[in-house]
Amino acid sequence: MKTLHYIINYTSYILLLTPFLLIYLSIREKVWKRKSILPKILIIILILINLIGIYARVVEPNIVLVKENKIDVGFKAKIVLIADPHIGVYNSPDFLKKVVRKINEIPDVDFVVIAGDLTYVPKGDLTKLLSPLKDIRYPTYTILGNHDVGSPPPDMRKEIRAAFKDLEMPLLENDTVYLEKENITLVGLKDLWVEKDKFSFLNGLKEEQNVVVIAHNPDSVYEYRKNNIDLTLSGHTHGGQIRIPFVYQHF
Repeated sequence: MKTLHYIINYTSYILLLTPFLLIYLSIREKVWKRKSILPKILIIILILINLIGIYARVVEPNIVLVKENKIDVGFKAKIVLIADPHIGVYNSPDFLKKVVRKINEIPDVDFVVIAGDLTYVPKGDLTKLLSPLKDIRYPTYTILGNHDVGSPPPDMRKEIRAAFKDLEMPLLENDTVYLEKENITLVGLKDLWVEKDKFSFLNGLKEEQNVVVIAHNPDSVYEYRKNNIDLTLSGHTHGGQIRIPFVYQHF
């Protein structure tokens, strides 16, 4: 299965050569000298579609943007949230280094949150692959996502736990950490798809606590929305989420 993912990835790069092949064939077949305009239009459309594919596959995924949001939750903290680096078949440690450099350029951060999906069929020493995270200059707290826990396979929990132990970085799996300086109770949840029946421990949180939950899947809020949670930080949707009427509820 791992090999198949890499074959698909490499094949996608080969397909990106399509516009050059179309240009070559159109020149060889002297398409541009023909009176018929339809073949020319079709070739131009195919080239434009493929150029969009090149941007979507090669350019856009490697652009690291910083977006700032101010949320009134009754307490102050500057939190950096990243999610879904998917180190492995589609992203390399070099991409992670770029993300870390961008984080370190942000001033006065209280702590960093990594909201899961660290991996996507990784190949090689996982401690080495994730080692750029060690260079984050702020306290960093990480949870696992569905791709990390075997939904879909492979299940990387054991390897990721070992890597974070080697990196001496906290990995939260239904764990609670009190951040004294910020007066925040930080909760890192396990992934919703495999652990949603184990969120009952949130019922023990007190109303006066400033509670920030890290939950990879934003739908986790439906499992604990009656609890005293001030803020939930999530990933999973890769930058956007669509609510289909009458399918997803909102509140």
